[in-house]
Amino acid sequence: MKEFKFDHANKSWDRYKAFHNVDWGLVEFETGEVIVMSYITSSDRQMYDKYGIQLVATTDTDCPQLYFDKECTEPVKKAWLTHHGLQELAVDHEQKVAVAFGYRRHNERNSHLGRHVHSALAYWAGAKRLPVALGKIKVQTPNPEYRKVLSPILVNEVIPTIAAMHKMNDDKSGYARGQYKAKEEWVDS
Repeated sequence: MKEFKFDHANKSWDRYKAFHNVDWGLVEFETGEVIVMSYITSSDRQMYDKYGIQLVATTDTDCPQLYFDKECTEPVKKAWLTHHGLQELAVDHEQKVAVAFGYRRHNERNSHLGRHVHSALAYWAGAKRLPVALGKIKVQTPNPEYRKVLSPILVNEVIPTIAAMHKMNDDKSGYARGQYKAKEEWVDS
């Protein structure tokens, strides 16, 4: 995260019981800490140049390319990040790292952090520091062994079954769309 100048003229106290300013999805504290708020909207997902932090979903078109390694030689494919739906990330462009939001229930607050940042989804202790990982980025990579096991089943059982279903189906209108209505008499055939 970049160093920033705290705006003392417009600071607030009540919500966090610490001097802070809200900048859309981020909250900056007088101490130099920055958090992602406990609730963000899609309009909060943007680049915050003041901090060098980008809030983004893995399905967003402006989601930066992520890598497995620090040298950026092993890219993570977007499909591996969106396997079970989108993930919301905070990308620190200064430190060149991304962290997933750490969603917690009320009774699982970030007790290891200061009381004023218990509701953080992502947390920076200060400028030029790595963010504290409160969540895990889920990456679903393909399993080549699974493909070896599945291929013979697809070729020897599934494809012939679909071909037979098509031949037995009187109504060929669903064929172009790849839709087949299973018939009760086919059960256990």
